[in-house]
Amino acid sequence: MGPLAAIRIRQIAFIPATMLFLTYWYTALGLWCTAGIIWLTLYTHFLITHVQPVVVLWISALLLGLGYGAITCLSRFGTVVATLIYIAIITLTGVSLAYLFSGGATIFVIVGIMFSLNALFIFYLNISSGLFRPLIFMAVSGIIAAIVVNSLVASSTLVWIVSMLTVLVWTLITALEKSTLHGYARMLYHSEFSSLSRCALFGALTLYLGIINAVVTLCRYIILMILEILLSFRS
Repeated sequence: MGPLAAIRIRQIAFIPATMLFLTYWYTALGLWCTAGIIWLTLYTHFLITHVQPVVVLWISALLLGLGYGAITCLSRFGTVVATLIYIAIITLTGVSLAYLFSGGATIFVIVGIMFSLNALFIFYLNISSGLFRPLIFMAVSGIIAAIVVNSLVASSTLVWIVSMLTVLVWTLITALEKSTLHGYARMLYHSEFSSLSRCALFGALTLYLGIINAVVTLCRYIILMILEILLSFRS
């Protein structure tokens, strides 16, 4: 094996770890920005004084539609478009959650800490290899972050429960999207227009939109189930 081939193999093995590091950091930044928008919206009482409940419902519907549409055709976007979509989804999520659940800021801070810790450990300890070890660390670090943050801010019981569930759900989503993240890493070698930052941004959007995609899929199955039940009564 020649030296160039050896360097190439080393790069292929190293790129996914580097991309995961950036992906988790971009995800953490998006989550923290969402928490900031929630806090700013609540602090300024913007929704209470300027926005009607029906507007918030339309914003939530727009968020679900935009999120589901983005996740289905994400690889077609350029870096600038993907960044604008990320900012729009972060803003819509923050405004919606500020009205629907005020404890969302605490939860998004916790999950952001979870992803940032995983990014640091991937960078310094290179634990991105394998499947179960990184995900177990993600779940454990998220639970510890939830305990520490909720204790510091004296969160309500509901926020405690929702934060723990959110940590576990986002860990599960990360496990389910593992092949998608590696697919973005392979784009670095199959597309001359792909860069590490672009693929990492796609990965962050995939993880951020994972819950939205899950909610839309669940709603779709529920609607189809209701329609089947109604049709069975009519037949």
